[in-house]
Amino acid sequence: MFLKTLFRPNKTTLPIAPKEWLYAQFKASELDKRFPQYLLDITQKSAKIFYNQHYFAHNDTDAPFSLRRALTKIPAINVSGDRAGVFQNGIAFPQASDFFARIPLTHPELLSPTERLSAAKKIVFSNSSVFASGGYPRINPRNIKKTPYDVGIFSLAGASFENSYLHYSLFMLDPLNAKIDNTMFTHLFKDLPTDFKEAQTSLGAYDSNEFLTRIRTGFPFLARSTSNKFHSSFTKKNAVIFVSAAYFRHQLEDISMLLTAVNEAAKEAGRPALLKATAVGMGFFAKVNGQYDIQYLLYPYYLRAFQKLLQENSYPWIAKIEFPTFSEQFQEQFTSIMDKPMEQIEVYQQYRDVLEFTKEEIENYFVCAINPSDAFAYIGNEWGFGSVEAMIGLNSSLRMDQIPLANPLLLDSDHHIPVKISSTFDAELVELKSRGLQL
Repeated sequence: MFLKTLFRPNKTTLPIAPKEWLYAQFKASELDKRFPQYLLDITQKSAKIFYNQHYFAHNDTDAPFSLRRALTKIPAINVSGDRAGVFQNGIAFPQASDFFARIPLTHPELLSPTERLSAAKKIVFSNSSVFASGGYPRINPRNIKKTPYDVGIFSLAGASFENSYLHYSLFMLDPLNAKIDNTMFTHLFKDLPTDFKEAQTSLGAYDSNEFLTRIRTGFPFLARSTSNKFHSSFTKKNAVIFVSAAYFRHQLEDISMLLTAVNEAAKEAGRPALLKATAVGMGFFAKVNGQYDIQYLLYPYYLRAFQKLLQENSYPWIAKIEFPTFSEQFQEQFTSIMDKPMEQIEVYQQYRDVLEFTKEEIENYFVCAINPSDAFAYIGNEWGFGSVEAMIGLNSSLRMDQIPLANPLLLDSDHHIPVKISSTFDAELVELKSRGLQL
């Protein structure tokens, strides 16, 4: 076995069968006691994968950029931006800082950095059973429900800026990342600078324009030296330039696919949707080099993507969208951007847990939520209350529904729904009606 020989596990840690490791976690967390098989038969059958067809090919094979590979060639746990985690066989990550940056395209067990960018352009969905809410952060106490209820959970991975070889390489320009040339994402950069010198010229004496912005760390700029050191600087020479317009288009693609998937799932449920729009790609992912927080810069684009799509498109089966906001900064940004009501959909912010719904809401709406996931880890990720995703995974049947080892239906093409995104960011569920697929 590849991982067994490569990582030379110590005497106290030996690799085990991935399914054995996963089910040991179910037992240790007591999730195995929460969901009888008859219930899992229902929740697991509901699982579907919506994927942006532009980014995936040869989906029933293990070829590079296939959906099957995106679902299976991942670690079990991945935290701190590849700096800590566990492979599917229970072996801890190696200490080499550049290990994951060097994974080749055809690696037998892991996605390459390039594949990880495209692997995030999918949504894993299930109607999962929720038995608790809360637990993260600590100020949000856990609440066990008297009666479990179903929540449609849409797992979407955001852009990760923690490492220079992931989305940083796609949306940032600097002296080392001097050219953006990922052919699969070329369409996001139409009429935009993709060269560092060109971007500097475009900005001129200014720090931002309609397409680009320099990142600040307080008053000074965030800079990257030719020796690969990130630091604060008062000069613009090596200041990092964020290609914000391309990032916004990336968000529009994902949110368009999400809203269309939610609309379709609500239609199948026969009830209008109440969606909890949890922030995706914020938190840990929004720290350049794992240090410099750019959440303040990214969240407005997330909100504006919703705003633009809701203003320009019709989603007749979505009634309400609630944005859980737990920081003063998020609350102020929401108030500033979502300053006008939408015509057909009620949009508002609320300070409550992502899995918390009232009895009236559960009875009258298709209650659903976004799970901010990681494309390079099992859905649910770590087995403690260390993130929103982990919390959702420990309070519901999410992990049993959305991890292929626990739910093989995820690898069945009948549960895969290709989505076509137009140049104006309209989303179409390809062949859904002709295939007679039920959500």
